[in-house]
Amino acid sequence: MAYIICEPCVDVKDTACVDVCPVECIHTSEGENQLYIDPAVCIDCAACVDECPVEAIFMQSDVPNEWESYIGINSKFFETFVYPDSAEGDTEDAGKSKGKEQGIPEEFVQLPETVGSSLRPLLGLIVMLGQPILGAFSAKFKERLEEMAGNTRVFSSAISTGINSLINLILYPLVLFIIGVMQGDGSFFSPTGNLMIFLGVVIAIAEGTFRFKDELTTSPDDEQSRYGASFYGWVPSLIATPLLTLMRSVLVKDLVTPRKTMPGAVQTEGAIYSDDIKERYRRYGMVNRVTELTDHFRIEIEFPRWVPNSAAKDTYDLPDRLPDYAYEVYLSSPYAPDATSVNESVVTVQTQLPRNEENPKLFADPRFEKVVGRTSSFPDGFRNTFPIPGQPEDFYTKYQNRMLEIVVPKEGTYEELALEHPVHYAKLKG
Repeated sequence: MAYIICEPCVDVKDTACVDVCPVECIHTSEGENQLYIDPAVCIDCAACVDECPVEAIFMQSDVPNEWESYIGINSKFFETFVYPDSAEGDTEDAGKSKGKEQGIPEEFVQLPETVGSSLRPLLGLIVMLGQPILGAFSAKFKERLEEMAGNTRVFSSAISTGINSLINLILYPLVLFIIGVMQGDGSFFSPTGNLMIFLGVVIAIAEGTFRFKDELTTSPDDEQSRYGASFYGWVPSLIATPLLTLMRSVLVKDLVTPRKTMPGAVQTEGAIYSDDIKERYRRYGMVNRVTELTDHFRIEIEFPRWVPNSAAKDTYDLPDRLPDYAYEVYLSSPYAPDATSVNESVVTVQTQLPRNEENPKLFADPRFEKVVGRTSSFPDGFRNTFPIPGQPEDFYTKYQNRMLEIVVPKEGTYEELALEHPVHYAKLKG
């Protein structure tokens, strides 16, 4: 369900909404006195709503009665609208949308045959052989090196961290044993020597578990794991990480290949990063399910997990994980009080990044101020509407592990359903 630009825009045509639109779906043409939103391209991100200085933009279902005619006006405009990049091309496509598939701003799409990179041959061999040592460095260092290598056979964050953790199972006990010997009371068969070896093994196992904590604690959908540094890798990482960025032009051989895809389009054939695409859909509220059961509906919405890897993330030092979104759920009937009752209700879910308690106009994490609503990778939140047959009186919500679950009875109240809450097996085992 797209957004509609209504009468307040007439003769104003302020383009602030155009600047923030992540999929470039707002257009006009010579002689027109207002802007229009292409319903075939709009992803309902609501970025344009707050930017409009005259408050002319509404969700189609929320358009005021006096401006309902603008729904038809908006649709009619795109029946004959010719996109600028197709005006000189084939005439048979004139008046048609560019055919973008929904939901993928260009900034996030990993397009086939885009610019890639690889380390210079000799350096690539050195990096491959040096993985046991490089695996001790920080996650950010290894992410950048893996991206520069362009091939996990040359360097892999996961493999290098795993090899380094195995080496530490030998290194830590050996170092502690030598410390015990230097104190004058250590040998393989003395209590002190055995204790030092045992402590070294325990420390190595604990450190390895912490470094792979994301693999152990996140769900299979959380594919962007982070592999931390070893005890002795943190300090060198502070120097090596910025140095790696500065020396990129020297270390990397860029493979320049012309792009053959259309800006803003989703490439459905060829190699793409499916994990990034799914995370992108989550940021726009597009990963959701509605299940109809005997006497109720169950709505599940997956919330975003990771901050996308982009230039903005490095520039503003954004965290790896997105904070838990604040959310509000509304239940309403889609008819006026004086109209004939319709046996249908609408569940609306509105989310946004958490705000500062003292000043709700500011974000709880000020690092997001520079990017939210200004780049397509950081929408402030999303709005979903779910038509539900029936006339429920209330609903039940549960939020856990970045998943919002909403139970809506078909009639009456949630308590009347007498549903038993599922109990996790691990909790039963205590």
